[in-house]
Amino acid sequence: LFSVQRHSLIKLAPLQRTKGEKASYCLACLFSLIEQARYLQFRKWPAEWGWCRDLQSFIFVFERHNRIVLERPEYGYATYFFELVDSSTIDWQIRRLVTAMKLTSYSRVNLIENRALTVGKDLSEGEARVLMSYGWIRNTGLGTMLKYCDRVIHDRITEKDGSEWKSKIEKLLVAGYSGGSIVENSVDHNVAQNGPEIKLELDWLSKLSLCYKKEAIALPFNETAF
Repeated sequence: LFSVQRHSLIKLAPLQRTKGEKASYCLACLFSLIEQARYLQFRKWPAEWGWCRDLQSFIFVFERHNRIVLERPEYGYATYFFELVDSSTIDWQIRRLVTAMKLTSYSRVNLIENRALTVGKDLSEGEARVLMSYGWIRNTGLGTMLKYCDRVIHDRITEKDGSEWKSKIEKLLVAGYSGGSIVENSVDHNVAQNGPEIKLELDWLSKLSLCYKKEAIALPFNETAF
């Protein structure tokens, strides 16, 4: 499946799990995503990433693959994939994602299981109005509104060589590329202009990645899909 060999930014020594040891964040997964984005940029394909202070998360945008990817350290040890649609700007879609995930009623379970949210029980009227301005429909789940696709679970302790989660991440990106552009129902995008400012700190992440440029491991990519 993979024909092009590239180098990632960091080399992590294999770990032996001891009895009672807790799972820890898989830093290699973050740098794998960074390297994939850099490879796409090298091929002149649109790919951006940055640190979102509001969510304490890394957000990746793979435009040709129609995916927004959320990598949140210590957040379920998983990488979360969302559909990127053509009918809305990328900035607006990121704002919608961040706004929904900052709600007090938000939880991973609600997202993954796409549980229907009830106003007055799960959401206040104020929260409901905010979500509805971003296209949410009453008594539906956040997964539907945010175009949630899937997640890839990983942690640094249980992984051996990382091949399983790397393969899953690559398959999800390839599936997004193969699926073509996505168009959603009309939504009032003016809400993005009136909401709080959300910044992705791109320069900070670039400096972080450069700290590890001297160490490398081989990481394969699919040339046809990337």
